Amino acid sequence: MKLGDFFKSSRFLTAAFLFFIPFLLQAQNYVINNEDDIIGQRATDKINEMGEELFRKDGISVYVSLNKTANNISVKEHMNLFVGKLEAPYVLLIMFSEDKIMDIISSSEDIEKKFNKDQILSPVPYHGTIKPLLAVKKDLDNFSAAILNGYADVVEQIAKSDNLELESAIGDANRYTLDYIRAIVYTMFAAALFIYIYRKIRYRHAKKK
Repeated sequence: MKLGDFFKSSRFLTAAFLFFIPFLLQAQNYVINNEDDIIGQRATDKINEMGEELFRKDGISVYVSLNKTANNISVKEHMNLFVGKLEAPYVLLIMFSEDKIMDIISSSEDIEKKFNKDQILSPVPYHGTIKPLLAVKKDLDNFSAAILNGYADVVEQIAKSDNLELESAIGDANRYTLDYIRAIVYTMFAAALFIYIYRKIRYRHAKKK
């Protein structure tokens, strides 16, 4: 076979396609919007790593859209902006940081059954995996930790539902660290609330005298 004919052959095209698959997958960005860098680059890289592995093993894409404000449109209307651009099956975590709006949209009910949406979005400490970390302080580090924690929860629950193990999972060690951070944050919040109430009571007593 001539060299020119080889390059035109199906064997060459197949080999070239298989060679470039890893690069094509690596180029996939699962943080499809990160307005004004709501989360940091390290969190973005970790999300892309977990998203790529889940897609490669399970064929399900989990995306994140992070926005500062909803601009008076609903989550459903925002979701319509992505219809036709995202290939099913997929999950989309949407957040509007300044409006305190957050939701997780799935391409089908079957996909939504693979993870516990209510638990992930719960504001209750040691139950929810996003909102508790944002309860007091909202800065780059907290947003990054909260979104990464919630994204990992979605991805790992989907993988567990399909009996898959992810090498890129953040693991229990990091979860314990995040739980420790949550404990500190809520202790500080409780202490501040106690001091506020105590001063309020003292002020009322002093006023009566």
